[in-house]
Amino acid sequence: MSENSEKRSEIMTSEVALREASNLIRQLAGDGCPGESVKSILRRLERRLKNWTPARVKSIWYADPRVAIRGEELEQLRALIGPRKDGATLDELNDLRSTVARLARYESLLERIDAEFFSPEVSAARDHFGQARGLLGKSSV
Repeated sequence: MSENSEKRSEIMTSEVALREASNLIRQLAGDGCPGESVKSILRRLERRLKNWTPARVKSIWYADPRVAIRGEELEQLRALIGPRKDGATLDELNDLRSTVARLARYESLLERIDAEFFSPEVSAARDHFGQARGLLGKSSV
């Protein structure tokens, strides 16, 4: 193999690795909240990727062609994404459980303040609670 074709092969491999890393980092970020800025998503990713600099996270998020992804970085991203089953992790389920508990507390607080005035809000909270309960299974909430 000639020197030029070896270099071309390395460049193509690094481009593929960078694209994969960019896709993995976006999967790791998840859907986020409606209206969440890219800046806040990148900050959230920086907290999860402790050994990464903010500039590194941003460069890989945008798949900057000047960046070469290292093998250990790619493995770290794969490991973080790997355990996910059906789009939900244990942390996500725990977050949902705490949200359901907060909704139940808000509901009882609103009923104590003025049940008649807050009945639409209480009804909406009950709907959300019911939907979350259906997602988690009745025994797990």
